[in-house]
Order: sequence, then C-alpha cells, then structure tokens
Amino acid sequence: MSTTFKHPILGEVKGNVLEGVVQFLGLKYGSLKNRLASAELVTSYGAEPIDATKFGAPPISPAGAIEREFGFIQQSLPLPDVPAQSDLEGLNLNITVPTGKDGAIDASTKLPVHVFIHGGGFMQGSSWYPHYDQASIVRISTELGKPIISITINYRLGVAGFLTSEELRKAGYKANNGFHDQRVALKWVKKFIGGFGGNEGEITVSGESAGGLSATMLLTSQEPLMKRCLSTGGAVLLFKPIPFFVADAAYQKVIEAYGLTDKSPEERIEALLKVPVDDLWQKIPPGAPLLPTTDGETVIGDPSFISVSSQADDPTFLIPGRKWCAALMIGESKLDANILAWLGLDSRNPGIASKFVASVNKTLASHPEVAQQLLSVYDIKDSTPDDEAMLQILRFATESSFYAPARAFGQGWPQTGSKYFLYHFNEGNPWDGRFKGEAGHILDVAFLFQNYNKFLDAKQQELARQYAEDFIKFVNGEDPWPPVQGEKLGARVYGPTNDGITTKYVASGDPKEVGRNDRVLKLGEAVGFDTILEVFQNFMQGR
Repeated sequence: MSTTFKHPILGEVKGNVLEGVVQFLGLKYGSLKNRLASAELVTSYGAEPIDATKFGAPPISPAGAIEREFGFIQQSLPLPDVPAQSDLEGLNLNITVPTGKDGAIDASTKLPVHVFIHGGGFMQGSSWYPHYDQASIVRISTELGKPIISITINYRLGVAGFLTSEELRKAGYKANNGFHDQRVALKWVKKFIGGFGGNEGEITVSGESAGGLSATMLLTSQEPLMKRCLSTGGAVLLFKPIPFFVADAAYQKVIEAYGLTDKSPEERIEALLKVPVDDLWQKIPPGAPLLPTTDGETVIGDPSFISVSSQADDPTFLIPGRKWCAALMIGESKLDANILAWLGLDSRNPGIASKFVASVNKTLASHPEVAQQLLSVYDIKDSTPDDEAMLQILRFATESSFYAPARAFGQGWPQTGSKYFLYHFNEGNPWDGRFKGEAGHILDVAFLFQNYNKFLDAKQQELARQYAEDFIKFVNGEDPWPPVQGEKLGARVYGPTNDGITTKYVASGDPKEVGRNDRVLKLGEAVGFDTILEVFQNFMQGR
C-alpha cells in the first residue's frame, strides 16, 4: 500500500505504508555529470510528485554481491525488486519514518535521525540489501517511546568511487569520490529531513565494516557532520589509506586492463568515462587496490594507534570531531576478521601457517623475541594444519585490527564535553556454515536491525532486542550504559547466550570479563600497537 506525503520543500512524495512506518525509497540525493565527476547536491525534483515506492538504482559493484554477503552471514533473506545498477543514477537513499496511531507522519515532531553507511570493502554493497532494512528498528523505537527516523545511503564503489591518479586529479577529478558522496548525502539529509519530521541537529551516523571506517573518517572533518557517531566492525585503523603513489600504480593496472596504455592522458580519461558498465568491475585486476587515498580533504593523514589513543591532537592525523561530536560508540565482534578468510586469506592455502611464520619473522626481524612470543601465544608453527592455522590467524587479525583499535579510541577520546561508549559482540553465529558458533563479521548488524529474528531462538531474539534498544537510546542522545571514564574501558557485552549471557555491563573492561584475550595487548605494549597492526597488514598483502 502506498501513500502520498506533502513535504514542505520537495512537494508530494509517494512512499510505501508498512506496519507502523512509511518508507520512501530511492530518493536521489546527488547528480553526476559523468561517472568520475564530483557529486552535486540534488535540491529540485520538478513539479510532478516524486515516486519513492521503489529502490533506486544501486552503484556499480560485482554481480551476485548480495549472495556473497548472505554467504558471510550464513543465512539468506528474500530479495526485493531492485533496478539494474547504474554508474550515474546510484546516488540515492531510503528513509524510514515512524507513523502515529492514525497511520500518518507528523512532520512537526523533530525526531532524532539515524544514517547508516553500508560496508563491503569499498567494492560492493548497497543500501537496498534486505538485512539493512530499517523498518523493524524504527518500529521498536516507537514502542519504546523514543521514535527515530532511519536512513540508508548508497555511495560509489570500486573504479567510480576510489580510482585516482595524478592525471585524473590534474583533469579536475577528485580522489575518494565515495567519501565525497557520503558527505553530499549528509548535506541532503540536513537540508530536507526536517520536512519528514526529523531534527537536522540530531543526526547519528553509523556504519559497519568499511561503513564503520567511513563513519569514523567523517570525524576528521572540520565541519560538524553529525551529532553522534557509531562504528561497528571497523574504524579508521581497520586498514591504512593508500598514498598517491600506490593509487597511481593501481591506476596503471586498470589502464592496462582496459587496453589504454598507449593512449594520451586525455584519451585515457575519455575512455574511462565510456567503458561499458560491466567492465567497471569485471575487468579490474585483483591486485589493483581501489581504496581510500590520503587526499588531504576527506582523508587528512595517516591514522595510527598513537594518534587515535592520545587525547592530545596529533598533527599527522587530526580528529576535529573530538570537539564537535557529542558521543562516539564503537563495537567489535569476537571473530570480526573471519571476513578476511573469504577476502584473500583462503588463497594462501595450502601451507598458510609457514607463510604466516615467515611473514611475522620478516616484519619483526628487529624484534625476534616478540615474533616468537606472538607465534607462541597464538600457537602457530610451520607444521600447524591449515584449518587450525587459519582460525588462529583470524583471531590475531581480529584482536589487532578490531579489538585493540576499539580500545585505542576509548583511551584517546576526550571525557569532557563528549562521551565514548564501547561494546563487544560475542554471540555465536547460529546458522550452519563455516563459522557456525563464532561471532563473525556482519552478524552484529543482522541482530541489530532485527531482520533475521525469525531464524533466532528466544534468547537470541532477547539479545537482539536489547541491542536495538541500546542503539535507539544512543540515537536519542541517552547513555545506554555508562560511558568510558578514566582508564577503565567499561563496556557493554552482548552474549553469548549459550553461556547464559544476553547483555551485561563490565565496568572494569577487563579482557577476560568481556570475553577477550589480553595477548595482543601485551604484544602491543612490548613493541607498539602500530607495529603489531603492521604484522598482519604485511601478511595480508603477501609480504
């Protein structure tokens, strides 16, 4: 069933009526002159009513990406009707608005607003994915008497989102289009959400994985972009932005793949703008990193544990959001790095253990005692069987790339005028598959947005509900649990329900009490957390 809503600026907007909410889908927030151009804010839609009853075209990403993501979660959901992906029409967003008892939207309510940035490694993903549907969590917010408006956005990925080079920049094409798109989406929200009953001054941006990295990267803006920030499954230390010389090398690989090496710079750029849409992902060589680049605008420097964990400003990576963001929440899952098995580590078998040992010894050549300590505490030897070694490497990756960074943010976030909230997700995956029983990547989002509830038992549903209620309180500007104070990294813990835990608060933040191991903390104290992070990143990159 559909309804037509009268927006004071946009005019008539047609949306879908569901139980307790109205959804406006595929609203275009940005226009593009070409696939590599900077997004321009859309402010006019013509005189005709806007049809927002169907999802907009998603940006370009590999075919079948949604099935791959279901594979990570280990459980599928029915797919909605979605148009073909587009290089020019993909900058759109979806808005879920609660309705009153009369089934109508009250545009005068000034509700807090949540904006979600999806993950996918900056190569895949879209706001239409069914596990990101915001209807259930908005309904819960109404039940709690703390209603919110929730929004999911698209942004450019892969070539269109993150390809850059010196010749592209000289021609006026910026690096990090995907990050610029996200900022344009937030400008659209601030400009128009008031007409849907939202409060443009009460915006919480959340993201998962690459979306979590994106959300925390917004904190480097001098201009306040949100009131609160929530990152799960990844923050700015998840992987380092690449420098321009690496981006230039990736550009050359792309040019070679498209057969444009012998063309002039002008001819190459013109060809890039006309390459068939499917070639934007099908012909990209696997070794070409299309990732965020240090551009001095959306990525202002090279983040490090030192810059993030210190409350003093670090000129190499300034975080102005410490002053303008009222609250930051970061969560991580007990085996968040399991995603990396599918995204590259599986290709290191057979013999992944010996390759890891060699890489660790190479990176820590000047600290051989730490190298031996690392291999010992994670129980990895040249002879360790592949499956066993893989799991232990993923535990090291999780603890160094997700757990330790979440703690680092807590140590560096100011405790006056702003708040920091930390949580740990420990509920095991209940569904058959490779990582059944493990609290893996993306699983927390599956629980948070309530779209998998019919596949959960009663205790798991209770955990999901409490997780959602905490999230809704945060979006409403409340403290869902005590913020970090002093040196104690007090945290909320979700699960495991198999041990009788739905949620609990651990004031001490003690690793054992929150379901973590302190081994990576001891390694970091011995040689520096940036060095420990480098150990895994070097291995991931085949060094």
